Amino acid sequence: MRFSLLQAFNQGLQGMLRVQAQTYNTQNQISTGRRVLTPADDPVAAARILQLNQSQSQLTQFIKNADAAESRLSLEEVQLESVSNILVRVRELTVNAGNGTLSQRDRQSIAAELETRLDELLSIANTRDSSGNYIFAGFQGGVKPFAETATNVYSYFGDEGQRLVQIANATLIPLNDSGKAIFEDIPTVRNTFRTSAHPGNSAQATAGPGLVTDQALYVSASYYEDYFITVNPGNAYSVVEKSTGAVIAGGAYTPGQPITVDLTASRGWQVTISGTPAVGDTFFVESTEKQSLLNTVGRLTAGLNTLSDSSADQAVLAGLLAETLDNIGNAEDNISSVRAVIGARQNTIDSVREVNSGVQLVNQQVLSDIRDLDYAEALSRLTLETFTLEAAQQSFAKVSRLSLFNFLR
Repeated sequence: MRFSLLQAFNQGLQGMLRVQAQTYNTQNQISTGRRVLTPADDPVAAARILQLNQSQSQLTQFIKNADAAESRLSLEEVQLESVSNILVRVRELTVNAGNGTLSQRDRQSIAAELETRLDELLSIANTRDSSGNYIFAGFQGGVKPFAETATNVYSYFGDEGQRLVQIANATLIPLNDSGKAIFEDIPTVRNTFRTSAHPGNSAQATAGPGLVTDQALYVSASYYEDYFITVNPGNAYSVVEKSTGAVIAGGAYTPGQPITVDLTASRGWQVTISGTPAVGDTFFVESTEKQSLLNTVGRLTAGLNTLSDSSADQAVLAGLLAETLDNIGNAEDNISSVRAVIGARQNTIDSVREVNSGVQLVNQQVLSDIRDLDYAEALSRLTLETFTLEAAQQSFAKVSRLSLFNFLR
């Protein structure tokens, strides 16, 4: 078999380059501390490493989500604790207002402090997180959830949504509770109503929270009915029963002065409209089984400011105070329930985060076993490859001199 000189040189060169590449690859492994540098080094191990890296990245994100959720829930829990503390003082003031020796002026002094507490409650209900989002607005984090739409009347402008965050493959944790669930949907111990203004009104007048002046009469005559109050030409107003369209009450008013719709004799409730309403302005009176915490305190404040020392007003005041105390108790129970749910979520976060951290440690160990280099084996291999390269170089130098021309000189 012929074996040309050029072929001998090429084979020798390829052999040295192959050993040299192996040596450089081993050196690269030692410098990086990794056994698998490219998928070609170990295709099965490379696929497993990719899978483990993806799992580690996902677990890291889950832990970050858990930390963010815990921070958000802690903020909510702190705010609700503040609400509970404020309600303790509101309860004390309500009890004090029931002292029969107090005059209307004395009750107005109590109402002044209640207004301050009401401002505190409103501020808490409109709390923002570090990102500037309102935490009690549901999905609408950019919308201020609570506002005073009339004197001592408060409305909710958020929604009932709960934002969820994933902290494990099959675990989602709510980040918030809507203001409607916390502050709005509180059952009343006695049947009541809420007031609101028609969106098309002139905005020059507002309807106060109103009072149930006779609970038994209100239940029998008004509770299952809604009404609207309409301002008519000629400085007059009318109260219309919504279901029948019948005018059940009416009267005259002086522009700029409060209008008191007092239906005690026939319906058991009254509402005061303040300001200067325009002709056609309409105000709604709707029966409800629920009353927001803000409106409970607002209605009490309005009652303490307006109810006189007459025997009739004192009877209304007694009912208002009893109703307020019971409604505050319902609000406290509701807030306690929400705080208990928040605590359960925080416990879940702690538990799941601990599991995620444990899985991360296991994955890291498996990843190290598959990917990381055995330095003792690599150094031994480098020594052998260096020796092999040197031997190949020396043998090539000798073989390259084996030529017929060397004997013909």
